Amino acid sequence: MNSQNIFIRKAAQRIIWLSLICLLAAVSARSAQAQKYKGLNTGFLGHLTLEGGGGVTAPVSNTQNYANTGWNILLGGGYRMNKRFSILAEWQFNRMGVPSDLAYAQSNGNAAGGNEHIWTVGIDPKYNYAVGNRLSGYVLGGGGFSRQLTAFTAPVLLPCGYSGYSGYSGYSGYGGGGVCTGNVNVSHESSNQGTLNVGTGGEFRFSRYQRYKLFLEARYVKIYSPNHGLPPGYYASFVPVTIGVRW
Repeated sequence: MNSQNIFIRKAAQRIIWLSLICLLAAVSARSAQAQKYKGLNTGFLGHLTLEGGGGVTAPVSNTQNYANTGWNILLGGGYRMNKRFSILAEWQFNRMGVPSDLAYAQSNGNAAGGNEHIWTVGIDPKYNYAVGNRLSGYVLGGGGFSRQLTAFTAPVLLPCGYSGYSGYSGYSGYGGGGVCTGNVNVSHESSNQGTLNVGTGGEFRFSRYQRYKLFLEARYVKIYSPNHGLPPGYYASFVPVTIGVRW
């Protein structure tokens, strides 16, 4: 056997051994990562879940006559029974606008607009009907308590730098002691009532060995608001579409 063949054989052996070492190291690292992930899912803390997000809220059905499209914030936490079933306690804030023609009519011509704030808090079971390494789909729903507050506003002129005291809000201007535009609350009304919701969504796990997930969901929410002809209307309903992070 000449020297060239000996060199080729030794080089091939070294490549094979190096490949085996790299393979064993990769398997060991993956196993350690998997054990770490498994450790995150054991014990009481391993079953806790937290979430936060925000998005767009659209009124539906008859509520479209009482509200404009707005935005929402969602915060929650709960207990994950297993990889499919969780119990969540959730708080959501929805802000929508009041149509200008409705505000004008309800305030005898004194208001040009307004805003609606709706808080909901409740218990919402969540079921993952499809579970993958990175992607999953789920349905959820539940109910609880809600409070809504509607304020009718009218534009006013204020000295620039006005602090917003005594019901003035939303001022903007040029500074330097000039005159700025702002809003004053002409009137407001509020109510407390029960609420129900049902929805569906999807989750994307950043890594199969991490619990952080990006979620996108849409819900149908109904609040049992009174029939008094004021926003948000009788038995108001709206759809919050929310994107956020769940752990």
